[in-house]
Amino acid sequence: MKKFLLTIGLFLASFQIANACPVISEGAEINRIYASEMQEDPFYFPVVAGGQVNLANCGFAGGWVVPNPDFSLYMYDFNGPVQFSVSSPGCDTVLLLNAPDGSWYYDDDSSGDLMPWIEAYVGDGRMDVWVGTFGGDYCDASLVVY
Repeated sequence: MKKFLLTIGLFLASFQIANACPVISEGAEINRIYASEMQEDPFYFPVVAGGQVNLANCGFAGGWVVPNPDFSLYMYDFNGPVQFSVSSPGCDTVLLLNAPDGSWYYDDDSSGDLMPWIEAYVGDGRMDVWVGTFGGDYCDASLVVY
């Protein structure tokens, strides 16, 4: 009986993980960006896009991301739009942001060529970023901030 209950418990736990939504927390990689630096070249952050969280179960149009953010970007002296996109040849990527004010931003293909592009209005604080794939596969990508 204990073995049966353990099996059921593990099944339910794996079901909850598969149906979870992204968690607002500090990301796997932390970076600081100052508005004065945005006048220079864009910032590129390499990442493996994809994950096990299905965004379609969380009210978004679709895509797969990891549970916790890939990046937390601490934004300083910002008061206006910042552009976020993903570069990944041959991979259909999605982008999910949680802004310092708690707003959510999501995009799939606005940049064309299966790449997301978001213009977010950013104030000072932490921007959490998830880079995923639409089909659930994994691929090398770069987050671009400019």
